Amino acid sequence: MCHKNKMKKAACLLLILLLALGVTGCGNSSGEQENKDSKTVVVGVADLREIGMLDAMYGSGDILHQELIYEPLVVFGKGGDIQPGLAESWQISPDGKEYTFTLRQDVKFSDGSDFNADAVLFNVNRWKGASSTASLDVVNNLIKTDKLNDYTVKMTFSKSYYPYLTELSYPRPLRMMSPNSVDAKGEFIKPIGTGRWMVESYDKNKSVLIANPYYYGEKPQIEKIVVKLITDPQARLMAMESGEVDFLAAPISSENVAAIEKAKDLSILEADGTETYHFMFNYENPILQDINVRKAINYAIDKDSIVKNLLDGHGEIAKGLFSERNPYVTAENNLGYEFSTEKAKILLKEAGYEDSNGDGILDKNGTPLRLNLVFQSEEFPDWKPVCEYVSSELKKIGIDINLKLQETNAYYDSIWTTRDFDMIIYRTYADSWNPNGFLTSLYYPPTDGQSIAWSDSELNQLLEQVLASTDQTNRQQLYDQIFKRMYDEAMCVPLYYPQKLYVYNNRLSNLELAPTSYEILKWEKLQIK
Repeated sequence: MCHKNKMKKAACLLLILLLALGVTGCGNSSGEQENKDSKTVVVGVADLREIGMLDAMYGSGDILHQELIYEPLVVFGKGGDIQPGLAESWQISPDGKEYTFTLRQDVKFSDGSDFNADAVLFNVNRWKGASSTASLDVVNNLIKTDKLNDYTVKMTFSKSYYPYLTELSYPRPLRMMSPNSVDAKGEFIKPIGTGRWMVESYDKNKSVLIANPYYYGEKPQIEKIVVKLITDPQARLMAMESGEVDFLAAPISSENVAAIEKAKDLSILEADGTETYHFMFNYENPILQDINVRKAINYAIDKDSIVKNLLDGHGEIAKGLFSERNPYVTAENNLGYEFSTEKAKILLKEAGYEDSNGDGILDKNGTPLRLNLVFQSEEFPDWKPVCEYVSSELKKIGIDINLKLQETNAYYDSIWTTRDFDMIIYRTYADSWNPNGFLTSLYYPPTDGQSIAWSDSELNQLLEQVLASTDQTNRQQLYDQIFKRMYDEAMCVPLYYPQKLYVYNNRLSNLELAPTSYEILKWEKLQIK
């Protein structure tokens, strides 16, 4: 731990020196001039993918574009409250299979064309059979969509499923795009939405957004947003110091906080997110099929030390897989394991493990208790010191951890394709995807495959019941059972609920956090001093 703290301090001092000297390593004269305009804000994003086409349904790269350009029928509000969007109201049939939406009548797309029932039908027809919507039940269960009049549509589904509205709120791929965005063959040609912002120009590394003159709601205080793709974490910070970038839409590592606080022109905006960083187990590993081993690992990790010493307090100790900032998670059902090396050692002994040769590593029937722990650090720099610390903690109870740092693409292949891990650090999804979207994606098997995170038939049955529930009280009771089942079976190792740290230039003012981390800010409120 002492060595890690010294490394963190050295990295921090180096960054402070670079910031003080004004070394950018990524600036250019044109980029540095982009935010000199008193009405233009330059935003740095960190997605490893190029910006690509900005189709509402197939868009690649940072999801912020979809939030700024396109709007949903309904909006995911704070705490999961579904609020009116392009649909000003809706009615749900008693059996939960019919949703009738009344649309706003004062909305135009950024090209001046009307948003109406025909526009909704255009988008719905594009959803069918698309690869980007294949995992969404609001599309898969949709039987038909009827136009009742110019501003009323009715969706009819094959079965009841409470997250239909939640899925319709996703920033991608179900937002409303103009029929004029495609050519006669249906091929995408231009991003045209109803959002506050419209696209002036874009390429693979940068987009320029200007205010939508047809927007029906509150007008933004600034006139232009330039979104720049900067994949390297240190290059992003240097771009901030040089004035090339005004706001980083990618949270920074906690180890850089001290350096940023010493930079006179920069400040940090703190946001409590809805994600959880945690370890997933490979349920096909015989060692991890023993519940005592899974529980022992949960007990053996000092999460308080992670938050205090590695994150400098920029996070919260995790109990269950989801924080109480997510829907259906309460103080009563958010269960977790306390830190206790003694309980961990007792459980491993009950599982039949002992140190037969005195090398400090437990074994059973001649097989050492050794596990591979996979992680990446390009997107999440804090994960490296966290995994190194956990490795040292687990060794204290006789578990030998082999750390495997992977580049980002290989890391995601390990999760979604090869499942080549014993343990792997991962994040839950955020906001509208929690808890149902993450659980069905990772803990529920697809029709043609197996679960990713953990396989449990009782959990699967509970998930099926809760998704079909039309009664709020019954749904809460089912989620109580789901979270209890996950705790009882120690299906994962929740580590901490991270705090998001965004860097901004002090020329900006009135930074107000949005309800979701995908939108980040209420951009219409943002001002330049």
